[in-house]
Amino acid sequence: MVTFKALRTAAVAGLMVVLAGCQSSGSSSSGGVDPRLANNQDVEFFNKSGWQACAGGAALGALACAVSNSSNKAVCMAAAAVAGCGVGIGANAYLDNQRKKYASKELQLDAAIKDVENENARIQNATNVAKSVIASDKQTLASIEKEMAAKTAKKEVVQKQIKGVDANIAYLRNTITDMKKHEKQWQDVSASMDKTGSDTKNLDSKIALMHDKIGSLQGELDSLYTQRTALKVG
Repeated sequence: MVTFKALRTAAVAGLMVVLAGCQSSGSSSSGGVDPRLANNQDVEFFNKSGWQACAGGAALGALACAVSNSSNKAVCMAAAAVAGCGVGIGANAYLDNQRKKYASKELQLDAAIKDVENENARIQNATNVAKSVIASDKQTLASIEKEMAAKTAKKEVVQKQIKGVDANIAYLRNTITDMKKHEKQWQDVSASMDKTGSDTKNLDSKIALMHDKIGSLQGELDSLYTQRTALKVG
């Protein structure tokens, strides 16, 4: 039987994480981040606010397990956490859940490959959105440069535009940092599976593709940052 204390703890934990996610998302939007970034689920998935929302969903899933008739509530809660966050919850937790969920190493490996493919699809979509925003920001910076050269730039307008570009750069930088954390966690998953005798060549190739996709996005952001730092606004 589930105690009131256990229910209260799970409920409070879930609420705190969800509220934290809402606060983070709100602060990003108010800071001038382009809505194409702030409102995109795949971009947010790899951002701090996305992680908090993911953890919040996992906490609520764990609460559902606590009040369910599941014969093994601990296993149910672990599965809910991984279902909500995937490898983002940590390589060890991910692997523990996969071992409980799948009877053979082959099935565990197949599931991991599919999960990496899903994250690669997210990264590709996030990159497409980011490229669109970066292209817009580059045009904005080019226009500001022309207006400054012609001495027709309005200080308040320019400052607002620059603030938006800087907010996008910071948001994307944080997103890429979290993408790289996911890549590292997948590398840890692969290394662990390799130690147990699994053939991880296919999994490693998917992780290598993830590395390339992240590198491509990093290159796009670096190009924007170079253009931004070259612009001297008085």
